[in-house]
Formats: sequence, C-alpha cells, structure tokens
Amino acid sequence: MTEITKEAMEGAAARHLSAGFNFRAYTSHKIAYDLIRWDEEFRHANYTRLVVAVTLWQSGSSD
Repeated sequence: MTEITKEAMEGAAARHLSAGFNFRAYTSHKIAYDLIRWDEEFRHANYTRLVVAVTLWQSGSSD
C-alpha cells in the first residue's frame, strides 16, 4: 500500500466498528499498530504514514 486514502480509512473504521473497535476511542498509534497487525488492506503499510493518516482522519481533515 503506497497511499492511504480517506476512503480506505472510512472502510477500515466501519469494518472494525462492526467488530466493536471504535477508532475514535483510541490513539492513532494504537489504531495504526492494530491495522498493520490485523487488517489485510493495511498489512504492508508504512507505520509512520499510517499514524499520520489516522490522526488526520480522527481530526476530520481531508486527504
């Protein structure tokens, strides 16, 4: 994964919310770690870029 889009974050948030994991209740580092570990879509993502993408998503900023 080279680019982490807002749409990808929305999809991941919806998938994980259905499993009881609310992205807005955790730190961006926790979410990035769990996405890389458990979500096939983000398995090969760059951790630092993913933390930034999660932080922007949580704050409501666009891509």
